[in-house]
Amino acid sequence: MIRSILFPVLFSCALISVQACTTDDYEIGEKQQALKTELVEPINLTITVRPVIQSDTTVNYTFNGRPMEVIIKFPSDTAFKGTIVALPGWNYDNNEWCDKTELCEKALAKGYALILPEMGKSIYCDSIFPETRKDWLKYPTRSWIKETMIPNIQNDFQLLVDSQDNFVMGLSTGARGAVLLAMDLPEIFSACGALSGDFDQTRYTKDNLYNGYYGPYLEFTDRWTTQDNAVTSIAKLTVPVYLAHGDKDAIVPIEYSNQLFIALQESGNEASILNVNPTAGHDYDFWNSEVDAVLDFFKKHGN
Repeated sequence: MIRSILFPVLFSCALISVQACTTDDYEIGEKQQALKTELVEPINLTITVRPVIQSDTTVNYTFNGRPMEVIIKFPSDTAFKGTIVALPGWNYDNNEWCDKTELCEKALAKGYALILPEMGKSIYCDSIFPETRKDWLKYPTRSWIKETMIPNIQNDFQLLVDSQDNFVMGLSTGARGAVLLAMDLPEIFSACGALSGDFDQTRYTKDNLYNGYYGPYLEFTDRWTTQDNAVTSIAKLTVPVYLAHGDKDAIVPIEYSNQLFIALQESGNEASILNVNPTAGHDYDFWNSEVDAVLDFFKKHGN
């Protein structure tokens, strides 16, 4: 993700008598006149884009005419190290990562900025369809994150630029979103953390959330199979993924994480790992217990 600037080759005019160089001595353009040049070795300079933010802030970016809150937390006492986008689960508050886990406290102490978008009842689909429930159209899609939120944060704060260390993580449905974003934007995100997520909607075709977005499975089988499906698009998921799931999860069965992990291994993504907690369910106690492991994983796969 490091960018280098190459200084242009310097051209000099060689004349028999000492005189100033003029545009009559050479032309650049259509004539392509031969030039005598003195080659200079390029100089490599490492450029790191620095954030233009000093403290926590909250901004709003519009989706379908509605302002969507994005909380940005910035490390004020530690040197900036990178940025983590932390996605909420379905209908979870975007600040619960901070209120109900130690993620924000520990990430900020390590120098990471945090971006916490409001997502409401989004299932992180890339598009909406004629069959999508009308009362769900007000919730952001994954396209909004890619085409509105991230570009605005890059422009406004110089965060999430590809010369920095950036990571994405999520819990529950947010884990699905994190994996899909990591698949979509490997040039931005170096690694992904996915806790208690579901990644292949075809495993449970009676799920009300999937039906509410994609329409009935039997009528739109291709849509269910190819849209927003990390397993069927596994070849595109090239960044390392940290998966964790509780074996006692009664909301999102552990088979989802098992399936994705096997697919990652078979696709050659051997840096990905799966941690199974034999006693954990689908709750913040479990997700909080995974914070240290996720941050260690991000450190390992950063620059």
